[in-house]
Amino acid sequence: MIRASRKSLTLMALAAGLCLAGGAVAAVNAKAVIEAREANFKTFGKSMKTMNDNLKSDSPDLAVIASNAATIRGLAPKVTTWFPKGTGPESGVKTEARAEIWTDGAGFAAAARRLEPEAAKLEALARAGDLAGVRAQVRVVGGTCKGCHDKFKAD
Repeated sequence: MIRASRKSLTLMALAAGLCLAGGAVAAVNAKAVIEAREANFKTFGKSMKTMNDNLKSDSPDLAVIASNAATIRGLAPKVTTWFPKGTGPESGVKTEARAEIWTDGAGFAAAARRLEPEAAKLEALARAGDLAGVRAQVRVVGGTCKGCHDKFKAD
């Protein structure tokens, strides 16, 4: 299972606190929010890599795959909350987030929310032991991530 480091948990807590601070955009510590956001996406990436590596092995471990699928499913509904106003390129902090996240908020939210049901399907298939279904759904989840990255993430 992928576990967040103490530093990334602290950054995520700080970012969440800042986001909940009554919408005071000026109070947002862009650097902390961006670092927390990046830590979350690294967790996504590690989980996807672990699942893909496992699926390439001669005997995939469905418990490991299910655990990583649960990580992705748990984070998926939170993606849109990781981009408060003031944490884009205009912040002056290095970020791969494109301005389109904020200029096309509805489009970004729709793209990000597509991950939620696909991640839930992946976790259900893994928990059910459906290896063929998992193989297919990992590709769907990856494609969903790519769809958002293509428009909203800088290279």
